[in-house]
Amino acid sequence: MELAVWVIILPLLTAFSLGISKLYFKKIFFKLVIGSAILYLYLLILVITTSYPPKVYSIGQWGLLGINLMVDPLSALFLLIIALLFLPFIIFSMKYTKCIKHDYFIFSYLMVAGISGMVLTTDLFNLYVFMEVSSLSSCALSLYKKTDRGIEGTFKYLIMSTFGSFFILLATILTYYLTGTLNMAEISLAFEDTPFTIKSTIMAFFVFGYAIKIGLLPMHAWLPDAYEDSPIPYNVLSSGLVMKSAVYALIRGLYIMFGIDFLDESGLLTIVVFWGVITFITAHCLAFQQSNLNRLLAYSTIAQIAYIMIGLFVGTEAGLIAGSFHILNHAIMKGTLFFVVGIFNYSLAAVEIEDIKGLGYKFPILSFTFVVGSLAIVGLPPFNGFMSKWLIVEAALEAGFTYAAFFILVGTFLSLTYYLKVIVTLYTKNEKPLLIEEAGLSLKLPTIFLGSLCIVFGIVPSLPLHLITKIPTFLLDNGDYIRILIGG
Repeated sequence: MELAVWVIILPLLTAFSLGISKLYFKKIFFKLVIGSAILYLYLLILVITTSYPPKVYSIGQWGLLGINLMVDPLSALFLLIIALLFLPFIIFSMKYTKCIKHDYFIFSYLMVAGISGMVLTTDLFNLYVFMEVSSLSSCALSLYKKTDRGIEGTFKYLIMSTFGSFFILLATILTYYLTGTLNMAEISLAFEDTPFTIKSTIMAFFVFGYAIKIGLLPMHAWLPDAYEDSPIPYNVLSSGLVMKSAVYALIRGLYIMFGIDFLDESGLLTIVVFWGVITFITAHCLAFQQSNLNRLLAYSTIAQIAYIMIGLFVGTEAGLIAGSFHILNHAIMKGTLFFVVGIFNYSLAAVEIEDIKGLGYKFPILSFTFVVGSLAIVGLPPFNGFMSKWLIVEAALEAGFTYAAFFILVGTFLSLTYYLKVIVTLYTKNEKPLLIEEAGLSLKLPTIFLGSLCIVFGIVPSLPLHLITKIPTFLLDNGDYIRILIGG
């Protein structure tokens, strides 16, 4: 299990090495960037394939300073998303950024190190530290262009992220004060004798803090502003990993520390499902009003995160499988769409929907890839988004949340309207657009790769579901997780 430690150490060492290389060995900088990304992919594959049965690796035994890492199917799912997104992101970014600033890749590796730490640690304080590493690196990448809009959007992002972190840290401090430990398994056992009101208050702080970072209504307004003028490859990781890592931390903490029975008894399951419905309906309506492509995709991300939250909080095995599957599918679908928009921006400086008018004829393969990603994220067969969204609808019906299942179908229609608006514009004949620079294979291959996964995982969903179906075992019955962790 030493490999799990290297999942965190390798990107940290790479970031440090890139900083040294920037100062003294500039000629090897980009070789180091791509070489480390390839090595990291190989490392992730090794760790993912050994994620079942779950194993624990302890780094030191120094009380609060000791760190336990655990690889189970849920953490393996997020490592799989990193494996699918990070190398394509690096390849795409090396061409897209044109006049490259070395800090871009340094902060990219720091951000991935933070996310990897979040999904592997079993300790609340270390979870908070890794989350801050990820969040601050994410803010730095969001500010990369240093335009007026980019600065404004990043400032809003930083302020809201700080508010979210405050509530999460407050909940962590209160938890340690009550239990005397930061280990999630030990906290779960200590919480058995904690009064209902106190547990509910701590849980509310956790939920509110992570809801800000996830972008649930009404704490969502920062997200479109942060995405509007940030580097488009960064938006791929932000949408696919940064926001999802907050979902991971929330689910892991609530299901393990509080348990499914308390979540149901406190009414949180019903609250979050209703909250998710309101969020995705609002987000779809706002997305329809957008003329900027990045803002449209940002509101779409908010809606898809709401679908995920509904699946994860119906409180059943089917719901956890459906929500987890949609986490993976959304990362792939939204990565595809952002990459295509990134190429349009790179080649023609296109930022508005009107700017891509007629590009369906100039970029037939890329435009078809955009159509695939759009239909997948809407939830139409035979693409991957249909499979996970249908599973969420089934899980909601089985759990008695009939209204949620109905509004998910309504949301599907709403999302179809604004994605059709973009597709129609894409294939509306126009004068020959002015090409600024031709997109090379380093931009096209990562895009087509993710687009092809939208089809593959739709036709053969058993490929990822083989891993995902094991997730509920260690969430609904937190006793298994606790036994493995304490025993480890």
